[in-house]
Amino acid sequence: MQASPVFSFRRRVALASLLAAGALALAGCAALQPVTPESIVTQRVEQRWAALIDGNLEKAWEFTQPGFRAIVMQKDYRKRFGSAGQWKNAQVHSVQCESERCTVRLRLTSLVLMPPRANREVAGYVDEVWVRDEGQWWYYQAL
Repeated sequence: MQASPVFSFRRRVALASLLAAGALALAGCAALQPVTPESIVTQRVEQRWAALIDGNLEKAWEFTQPGFRAIVMQKDYRKRFGSAGQWKNAQVHSVQCESERCTVRLRLTSLVLMPPRANREVAGYVDEVWVRDEGQWWYYQAL
């Protein structure tokens, strides 16, 4: 026996409504998760280092604190970096935050371009400081 077309249509509408309600409920649960300073800083650190690795120093400059950007212009930021190596990879190892300051430990892999270790990769840990200013987290770049 075959179901009537009207019943089949109603069943599909009810099923679609139920699926949509479930999706909204799951999205609502995700929105209730607190966003921690550590997760925000981790994301910004990864974005900054992606820019540095790509050689986009203008983009990396945008992650520095407002006071630094007021003194060091974007076009002059590149002058702060040498050419002895090339960054290959940066992984956030840990982030520890206080109210207005976070300390980030990164594992940084670089390719050495200068003799006597030319074309060799080296890895080590680097600590960075990030500060909250104007409601946002910024890389603290010393002058």
